[in-house]
Amino acid sequence: MSKILELFARERRLIIQSRELRELREEVGKLRTQTQRMREGMRRCVTCEYRIEVADRRADELADPG
Repeated sequence: MSKILELFARERRLIIQSRELRELREEVGKLRTQTQRMREGMRRCVTCEYRIEVADRRADELADPG
């Protein structure tokens, strides 16, 4: 009888772990997508800020060549 209970307990544990694994994979997929979007947004933002900063420096250099 205990062998049957062990078998059911093992099967139940596998089902629970499979569900958890599926949920974690879904979460990882969502987080990877979110991270990629954030990276793209930051890349654009940093590029814009860098362009503004370089343009300001060039303007300052042109105004004060010395």
